[in-house]
Amino acid sequence: MALGLSSTTLWAQDALQTAIQLDRSYEQRSTGRFLPPEEGLRTGPVTYAVTLGYGLEFNDNIFYRRHNRESDWIHTPQATVRATWQATKDSVLSVGTGVGYRKYMDHSDLDRFYVTPDTALFYDLPVRDWVITLYEQASYSTDVLSQGALSGQAEFPRFENTVGFRALWLPDQYVVGFGYAHYNFVSDGDRFEYLDRASEQAFVRLGYRWAELSQFGIEVSGALTQFSSELRGDNRNLSLGPYVIWQITEATDLTLRGGTTYYEFDADAFTPRDRSLNSWYLSLDARNRLTDHLVHSLSVQRLVQQGVNRGIGYFSDFIETLNAQYRATWAFHEQGTAGLDLFYEHSSEPRGGVDEVYDRYGIGLSTRWQFARHFFASVAYRFTWKDSETDTFDYRMNLASLRLDYRF
Repeated sequence: MALGLSSTTLWAQDALQTAIQLDRSYEQRSTGRFLPPEEGLRTGPVTYAVTLGYGLEFNDNIFYRRHNRESDWIHTPQATVRATWQATKDSVLSVGTGVGYRKYMDHSDLDRFYVTPDTALFYDLPVRDWVITLYEQASYSTDVLSQGALSGQAEFPRFENTVGFRALWLPDQYVVGFGYAHYNFVSDGDRFEYLDRASEQAFVRLGYRWAELSQFGIEVSGALTQFSSELRGDNRNLSLGPYVIWQITEATDLTLRGGTTYYEFDADAFTPRDRSLNSWYLSLDARNRLTDHLVHSLSVQRLVQQGVNRGIGYFSDFIETLNAQYRATWAFHEQGTAGLDLFYEHSSEPRGGVDEVYDRYGIGLSTRWQFARHFFASVAYRFTWKDSETDTFDYRMNLASLRLDYRF
């Protein structure tokens, strides 16, 4: 159940992306898509999902590098527990955690036990034509693939937490929204501790609804980011632009937004002067249900996000990125689904006076089958190619995986 905020997007123009993710989660709750499944253990209104799983991966380039590629088989047994309480039709509390072990057959120095918090709280309080939402989302990940600027790393372990509120006022055909969020990024280990930070985010939206599910208007968002390391300089950003949300037909919807964004960066240990960036953002999301069994979507984004790399004599301030992704999901059987996704990314990251400009291309295939009421299996394959103007950061990677899960 996808309750939360994506860690991949929260880094990009933080406050605006947080607001967008809240819009999507509220849409799901208001249409009843978060209702707890009838399967699972139940105590009164609370549903418990206890899952035992085993994953097997083959990665032919575990360090994401061009030369001296190393492959490995990775075993991942895991147990997860999740409790979900649908307090009201529009309010969901989901608390979960997972415990597992990643075992590399040929690179035992990468073996690790892990605990993955997976907690989401969304509480909607309707008051006349207002809806006040309180929320919190916590997650843990070691994923490298979602961070296109990273090369030469086997893992990117981090904990992220977002807590805040949103107020939505719908008087007649008008839309007024505003909100605040506090975001924390905490790395797991010393390798990426220079990225540890806290961010205060705020947004305001004014719009007009010309139909029940269609609106246009203007939105303003900003964030203040403070790093834990005294070597880092803090930064601030502000974004302003129009947006359109259009329910074209019952099966098709389109969201378009764009505008200007401005960043200020304080001096740091390597660059003893303040810096600024004037840039722009654009986002297009189109979704369509072709049939009762086939859904596809297209997303195109141009945005600015926090930098992730450091080197001799520099910290990366930001990444400007343009990406496009196409996804399709086919429910080919009452027990089985298949998925396809294609993506392209073009990005630039200043690294010590030299911009690393790179392109990434990828394709993913997956299928999931329910063998029995509580037993599931999934198989997936992904190919990713990073083509950088700095050859050192190039890589090609093939990843195949098998996962078996039993849910009590």
